[in-house]
Amino acid sequence: MIMGIANDVTGLKVYGEGEWKVKKHGTDRKRRVWRKLHIAVDTSTHEIVAAELSLSNVIDAEVLPNLLKQTRRKIIEISGDGAYDTRACHDAIRIKRAVPLIPPRESAVFWEQKGILAIWR
Repeated sequence: MIMGIANDVTGLKVYGEGEWKVKKHGTDRKRRVWRKLHIAVDTSTHEIVAAELSLSNVIDAEVLPNLLKQTRRKIIEISGDGAYDTRACHDAIRIKRAVPLIPPRESAVFWEQKGILAIWR
């Protein structure tokens, strides 16, 4: 059982000149290629329990359901920043029967629950 999972993402440059060289010698004409590394970390042990690499244009919230599918262990709480405040993320967290610890987005509005997930809530 996992007491809590913290989710976040970081950018990785996989091709292109370093920022220091560009700053020192001016812009280069080469295109930089970035990827996003999405991770879910056990907040008690700091163990990475799930990870996924995506293209740089993938929205963070799109990946959370896949991260949660990577572990079969029971999860009590799932936390992340406001980027994870989407219906898809909240539905995936409910399926895991965990408590979401996600702040609302600035543009957040109430949404109506429908179907079997509304009954569970």
